[in-house]
Amino acid sequence: MTTTDRGVGPEPGPEPGPEPVRLPTEPDDEELARVAALIDQGNDAFLQGEFRTAHALFDQAVDAAAPFDQALYVHTSALVNRASAADRLGEHPAAVASYREALGLCDRLAEAVTGDAAGSEVIVVLRAGVLVNLAQALQNTGDFDAAQASLERARALLVVTPENGADTDTAELLVGCLVSLTALTIQREQWARAHELATESLDVVTRHHPGLTGRPLLNLATIHEATGRPDLAEDFAHQAVAAFRASDTPAGVAEARQSLAQTYLRSGRLDEAEELLTEGQEYVERAGMAAQSALGLDLLGLLAVLRGDPVRADELYVRSIARFEESGAVVAAAEVRVRLAAALHAERRYEESEAQIQAALAVFAAGGLGLRCAQADFFHATLLEDRWVNGPGTAPDPALLGRAVGLAVPAALAIDAVRFTLVSGQQRERWTREFAAPAMALAFRLAARAGAAELVNELIESQCAGTPLMDASPDASAADGRAGAASVRAGAASVRAGAAGTAAEPSLAPPRFLGPSAFPAASASSGPATTPATSASRDPASGGRPDPPSHPLSHHPSHPRPPGPADTFRLGTALAAVAASAGLRVSPPPRLALRPTGPVALDPYISHAETRYGGRIRDDRVVPTW
Repeated sequence: MTTTDRGVGPEPGPEPGPEPVRLPTEPDDEELARVAALIDQGNDAFLQGEFRTAHALFDQAVDAAAPFDQALYVHTSALVNRASAADRLGEHPAAVASYREALGLCDRLAEAVTGDAAGSEVIVVLRAGVLVNLAQALQNTGDFDAAQASLERARALLVVTPENGADTDTAELLVGCLVSLTALTIQREQWARAHELATESLDVVTRHHPGLTGRPLLNLATIHEATGRPDLAEDFAHQAVAAFRASDTPAGVAEARQSLAQTYLRSGRLDEAEELLTEGQEYVERAGMAAQSALGLDLLGLLAVLRGDPVRADELYVRSIARFEESGAVVAAAEVRVRLAAALHAERRYEESEAQIQAALAVFAAGGLGLRCAQADFFHATLLEDRWVNGPGTAPDPALLGRAVGLAVPAALAIDAVRFTLVSGQQRERWTREFAAPAMALAFRLAARAGAAELVNELIESQCAGTPLMDASPDASAADGRAGAASVRAGAASVRAGAAGTAAEPSLAPPRFLGPSAFPAASASSGPATTPATSASRDPASGGRPDPPSHPLSHHPSHPRPPGPADTFRLGTALAAVAASAGLRVSPPPRLALRPTGPVALDPYISHAETRYGGRIRDDRVVPTW
């Protein structure tokens, strides 16, 4: 699985889809029979994990079938299978090219069977299979939008072809489509939707093709690990290993064991993780599985970090990045770059560390992965704080602290905002505990260290403001809960006092790049994340504020709206926890006016975060705090 630690290892890559296409009939012509034999031999090699051998056989089949106009179906099958083998070898651009060539042959096949209902249905299923496999290769290259379009086309074709218990090929293809859709939502960190799709695919495969249960089970392991359920993740990973063994799929066994190793690493079971990773790495290297080999190197790098060997981790991370990038998996490579930055920082190679983070940010932003950008900025701020505290020289560099504040506050707001997208109260509580609270604590600590009293006060007001319940009416508004907020303000003030003193030693562990959220996939009204620019130094004397955006939000009311009837549903901080445990839907909090005339609390940071990360941080409404 990933994350990509989708926080400890790279986000899970796209799951392999349907196995290579089998020929429906035995060709009569001697040459076509030879092509069929090559494809069957390639299929056998593929299923045994011998992907280089399979690719060579499929390549021969493509060349042998190309001269025969009457062999379009055979030619298409050979192209699809060659692409499948190339994708497993990490040759993702070559796989995409072969799949697209196969789609062109599907068009010619459709013309050839015009008026033949049975023949047309065969071509519809073939086209859907090509689209599903194409989407998986596109996901590996980081082209998530094109992958989504391909999957939507495939699912539309499968709806036209009714699902039938006796139609094993169509049922298998539907499973492949659902598995690939699940992989796409995992890549985009849309965890609630990913769980729905994984559950649906497990149900379909259990009813129609029990031999393929390994893929949905492995996706469920990834999803539960990402959403803070390690026990369930371990259970599903064990089930996936058993399912792949039962279906004699050694490549799947290797992937599931890597997933299990990630769970062990996160729980501190290093010896068990090392055994799985060492055995698995030997297999994936021998089989030529480039993407899984890169993931294994990444996880071994994390193991080296956990055992206090940053130099060894550095070497493993560099190899992992090279292998991911060679195979076109640029997002996974970017995640490893952030982990490499941590290892370089531990060796006091600060400039190299920052260069790796900037390279990763450019990839995340280009892919519209706003949450990953926010997590990388949060981690960058952590490293800058560590340099300010423990760096060379006797006098701390104030520019480092100013840069850290400018990164940490918008990132914390964006990470905190994810919880408002979650339906489950349990998920919100986990997200707050594991992701949002550490990010917000860093923002408080840095603001206090910078002597930015006004910023600290605004952060306290923001945290004390409470949480509005979701209301379906357009004019539903956040509430007045100033009484509830006041009841916790004294506790928040103690945070300010504590932050001003000696802070606890910050964790320098890289971000997990996991989280139950659709935040990076911005809504239709919000634009994609823009490429983050290198942060300019901030002046701590100015409160550590970033420069105001050149285009401030113009739609905010100039004055706070007076409280309305819906304000009675405003939740104070204490009641918000009760609502979370009950699973009540909540919405983003309003913006806070600190005085009748003057700025909205954290306004430049909110605007900066929404521009940089492409998500919704606060509701448009402005309410008074006095």
